[in-house]
Amino acid sequence: MSTTHGGSSRPQLNIVPNPQTASRPVLTSSDYARLEAASFEDLDLTNPMRTRVRAKLVEAKVVPGAAVADTVATLGSIVRYRIEGRMAERRMMQLQRGPAPNGQYLSVLTPIGLALFGQSAGDIVEAELFDGARLKLELTGIDFQPEADIRRRMARTAPDGDGPDNNGPEAV
Repeated sequence: MSTTHGGSSRPQLNIVPNPQTASRPVLTSSDYARLEAASFEDLDLTNPMRTRVRAKLVEAKVVPGAAVADTVATLGSIVRYRIEGRMAERRMMQLQRGPAPNGQYLSVLTPIGLALFGQSAGDIVEAELFDGARLKLELTGIDFQPEADIRRRMARTAPDGDGPDNNGPEAV
C-alpha cells in the first residue's frame, strides 16, 4: 500500500488490484470508527502509519456489519495471505500493535495488516514498508469473519412460527 497526495490535500491510497476483482476496501461502520479512533489515540503525529490509515479511511467504502460480504477481511477475521507468492500465512486481524503470542495476530496498524484490511479474498495489493520496499500481497482466503458468524448464528435461531411467541409449541 502506498499513499500519494495526487494534487489534493487528502492522501490517497494506491492499491495494485487483482485484474479480475478491482475492488476498493470495504470497512464495516464499527471497524471504520475503531480505526479512526486508533489513528488519533495510538499513533502520534510523526508516525508514518497515521497518513496511511487516513488514506485507507478516505478510500474505504463503509457498510453496516450485517451487510459486509463474508469474503472481506474485517477486525477479528482469520485471514490467509501470501507475501510475494511464498507460503501462505494465517493470522487474526487485530487493531492493537502489542506483542502477540506465537505471531498469530496481524495488526492493522502495520503496513501489511493495513494493506489487507478491508480487502476481499482473491485481491492482490501492495504494501509499502517503512524503508520504501514494496511487497505484493495476495489475500487467499477468509477462514473466519465475526460478522458472517453472527449472521449464521442468527439464522439458526430464527423463529420457526410454531406459536404466538415463537418459542415452540405450548402444552395445553
